[in-house]
Amino acid sequence: MGKTQGWTMKKRNNTIAIAVPASMVAEIKDLREKTSVLGQLGRAAAIYRVDQIIIYRDEPDESMTMKYILGYLETPQYLRKERFDVRPELQYVGILPPLRTPHHPTEDRLSEVDVGDFRDGVVVGGSGFNYEVDIGLDKLITVRGKPPAKGTRVTVEIMDTEPEFSGRSVKNKNVPYYWGYDLRGSNRLLSELVYSPEWDMTIATSKKGDEFSSVMNDMESKWVEAGKTLIVFGSYKEGVIEMIASEGRKAREVFDYIINTIPDQGVETVRTEEAVISTLAILNIFND
Repeated sequence: MGKTQGWTMKKRNNTIAIAVPASMVAEIKDLREKTSVLGQLGRAAAIYRVDQIIIYRDEPDESMTMKYILGYLETPQYLRKERFDVRPELQYVGILPPLRTPHHPTEDRLSEVDVGDFRDGVVVGGSGFNYEVDIGLDKLITVRGKPPAKGTRVTVEIMDTEPEFSGRSVKNKNVPYYWGYDLRGSNRLLSELVYSPEWDMTIATSKKGDEFSSVMNDMESKWVEAGKTLIVFGSYKEGVIEMIASEGRKAREVFDYIINTIPDQGVETVRTEEAVISTLAILNIFND
């Protein structure tokens, strides 16, 4: 690990995914407010080291807006112009909060980085078994290997800064600390998404669920052992239990746990982004 990234937080030993409905911001008419809400969601995911945000199908479908805004937020600032064209969905991205995650460095000069640092970049060209990557510095880095397509986003570990500025391409799973979230859409039924061998542990959040304190000890033992955990949140108009019931299934048969992380709530409904923040904060007490 390089000196400039000594502050970073290690990644989790297990993989955490959260699933939110495609209708999450549908009730919000103003695009600026939609952008703000999605900024809160992305920021919460980053704070609690969520590896993946899944947008599952639900009407009204706002998945395209969600993907663009959440994807823009996750992308390092120096790559955004390269990765995103001007689109109406991105009109208010200037109000998004900075993530300040390990893959959003502020250094922009070669003299400010060190061997062992990791940075995301885009392939700008190459031939043979060398290609150049823009990693947001005042000099392109040379990476050895078969060149990916121009414009491909890659993660690079800096191997040498002089006499040649060079590095190697690495997979995100091999970066030793938290490296942001992936985005994924799902057109499957919610029950099919959840009841899948992909997950070792599945959690639904609901005001009709068990109080967290009553299942905490049992959940913690399973949490530590689980390789991949999925946490599902309902929509503004329908809870997870009701969604599963509409598909002809019983939530208790689909999920390992159904928990209420905001008992005795003082408002009639809790917004999805509020439920995400509350739930991830509570589950963060578990060691992984």
